[in-house]
Amino acid sequence: MIPPLLRATKDIWLILMSWWQKRLPQRDMTQEDEVFLKENVNFSFMADANNIRIMSRFTAKSREEFALKTKSLVLYTPEEAGQVKKLEEEAALRAAPRGYELKHLNGINVGCGDRRISEYLTPVDIMREIQDASGAHHAFLKDAVLANPENLPFKTGSLDYIVALHMLEHVSSPMEILIYWGSLLKPGGGIGLILPNDKYTWNATGDHSQFGHKWNTSAEIFSRLYNMHLKEHFELESLNTLPHKISFDVVLRKPGAFRPFVISNATSMHSGAELAQMGAMVSEFNQL
Repeated sequence: MIPPLLRATKDIWLILMSWWQKRLPQRDMTQEDEVFLKENVNFSFMADANNIRIMSRFTAKSREEFALKTKSLVLYTPEEAGQVKKLEEEAALRAAPRGYELKHLNGINVGCGDRRISEYLTPVDIMREIQDASGAHHAFLKDAVLANPENLPFKTGSLDYIVALHMLEHVSSPMEILIYWGSLLKPGGGIGLILPNDKYTWNATGDHSQFGHKWNTSAEIFSRLYNMHLKEHFELESLNTLPHKISFDVVLRKPGAFRPFVISNATSMHSGAELAQMGAMVSEFNQL
């Protein structure tokens, strides 16, 4: 009976410690703290429960600086992670043409994973369910349109905006894909991107996963690539406005005046009564 009792005591202690730490204000790291963390953090799995427990006592800024110094994945508390996700989605949706509600626009979310973002945004991905045990791609929406990012089932000039959150780093030809996406946009349409900051995540040169990161991404790198490949196709409307360090945002705008969707007269010009009076109702046949 002793081992179960000890386990129960340990569980209660961990709960109490977690509750106590949440009540303590976060503080900046000292050099002594950094030494302690380097010796006690599990760098091979940053989401380890013990990592979260001992790192949560420090401010997010300190944890970001620690990640930069140790070249490790930056760790956020669950509450902070939720806020990061919310800010990312808001930043990406700025690609939608201004002055219009999303319910009046046609937008797609490429590489959607399990992020719905908006009920008015059409999800697109290469999978709806897991296809292997690698864990490289693990979040899904079952109603996603199945398509590859370089060959989407939308005609030229048909979309109002495109968003892609933590997706573009997974393709080897990102600039070509962005130019292709631009061809699908109407004038004035936008592309909203969220990309990881490789300095706070990991180096793509060591990523061996088929669905992993294919290039190193940062605001500085993207700015250079924009000037080399994209400035003739898009205006760079915003770059790197997010307050946290793990990711950065981009909004590209296709030049031209935006025109929203309108119902055409060919679709709905006359009522059924008007068509009947005109003798143009397709279900009425000449009885001669």
